[in-house]
Amino acid sequence: MDNRLFIVAILEGELLKRALFLQKLFAAKYHLYKGSLPPLHITLDVVDAPEKFRIEKTREAVQEASQELNPFNVKTTGFACFPPPYKSLGLLIKKNEELHTAVGKIRNYLARKRISTLNPFGEDWIFHLTLVNKFLADREWTEKEFFEACNIVEDVPLDLAGQVVGIAIWHPIKDVKLMNEGTFFLKKQKSFLNN
Repeated sequence: MDNRLFIVAILEGELLKRALFLQKLFAAKYHLYKGSLPPLHITLDVVDAPEKFRIEKTREAVQEASQELNPFNVKTTGFACFPPPYKSLGLLIKKNEELHTAVGKIRNYLARKRISTLNPFGEDWIFHLTLVNKFLADREWTEKEFFEACNIVEDVPLDLAGQVVGIAIWHPIKDVKLMNEGTFFLKKQKSFLNN
């Protein structure tokens, strides 16, 4: 069993709507999923949590961090293709200060709970919203299909914005009922009236 927990950003807005459309389009064209599609998200970090205690501490840390974050905007600037062994096609998310702040707060709260992140790509982490990959697909697409899809989107300009409204903790499985260890919505900013 995979002991990793993915800490992910939950989105709203035009970026999510367009991403859902594209995910359905690629899934249908390449017959990759039999039933439901994996939920869309931006991975912020990954932790190793082989026992309930570490899952609970991760949940506490993410909940505490999310209480200090306001919803924030993210933009995509195009497509990202991650070659084999990943064979993943997604939307490239532009790095911004709010994204780095969110990841920093989460890591700080995890460290306070003595939970270390796996940090699989170090500082070279490329924020992205995965549309299709081999891990949660019912049928792994071939390298030919993957490269064909990447060639289709290679020069397609894409300028979409969305808003991160929550942070969730997920197991890397497709069953939505079993995957979620917690979803925490970011606090709303207080509204001020101009007099």
